[in-house]
Amino acid sequence: MELRQIEYFLAVVEHGGLNRAAQRLYVSQPALSQAIQALERELGVELFQRVARRSLVLTPAGTLLVPKARAILDGVVAARDAMSPARDLEAGSVSIGTMPEMSSDAVASWITSFRARHPDVRLDIAEAAGVRELCGEVVAGRYELGFTTGPVPTKSLDFVELGVQRLLLVMPPGSPAPPTGQLPLDALGDLPLTVCSLAQRENDRVATALRDVGVEPRLIASMPNRHAQLTLVLGGGVHAFLPLRMAVQARRLGAVVIETEPLVSVPFGVVHRRAALSPAAHEVVSQCKATLDSWYAAIADARTAKGASLIDAADAAYDAVHIPAVER
Repeated sequence: MELRQIEYFLAVVEHGGLNRAAQRLYVSQPALSQAIQALERELGVELFQRVARRSLVLTPAGTLLVPKARAILDGVVAARDAMSPARDLEAGSVSIGTMPEMSSDAVASWITSFRARHPDVRLDIAEAAGVRELCGEVVAGRYELGFTTGPVPTKSLDFVELGVQRLLLVMPPGSPAPPTGQLPLDALGDLPLTVCSLAQRENDRVATALRDVGVEPRLIASMPNRHAQLTLVLGGGVHAFLPLRMAVQARRLGAVVIETEPLVSVPFGVVHRRAALSPAAHEVVSQCKATLDSWYAAIADARTAKGASLIDAADAAYDAVHIPAVER
């Protein structure tokens, strides 16, 4: 028995005869009639009684077959639906928006495992000017996912928290560092700072943290992006608060990285419309969270077992989590 025969049988039942069923199926009437006859021979029963030239009426056996045939087709549809996530993950695309505080290079480092698993899925990543612009693009459907710090300025989107962004003080190479690698925020005094001009949320968070301990921020340079910030710091004479991931990179380039007390931090995650995510987008979020969870767990283990500082633990775990095995 072939699935095509079941489909043809039900089409004849639903359309009341061979002629209309053939038109609906875009097959010739003789081909349809032959398929029905083949099904009857295979089952050993007559399914239709021919009462006129083209008119068919179900026999008792045919009537018994109808619910069984429909159940077969329903099962096939259900199987196809169940397999659609696998199909969608073989190709397609996901549109992703980021903001200055959640830069595109950070997101790119978190999705390496997704890229390794699904190399044919296209990822379109663009940067928005700020959180309101980002959320507006997600609401409008131009981005399926938006990476942002919290809180989210709209109740019409869902927010999936991925972690907490910790900002460390990055100082020029050769800067004196406290023996413990930590420095109270109220000890920063009039330390010259550079900020990313577009990362207003982050700048406000740093300024608020400093003012809370009685320190007035001394801003001497505003740069267009984090890499320009870091380049300026490495050149000497200015400092910056940078996320832990970038602080690791800065230290490897010779910068001195200090953990402040208290630590300046802000939650971050992904926003999306409340309709269900596409399978590929859902997998992107899942893999990003898995990558970050692995890094956080490795950092916590190193700090507990070895008493490592935050930056030492993050540096030790960085490559294993963020860089694909083929590149190591």
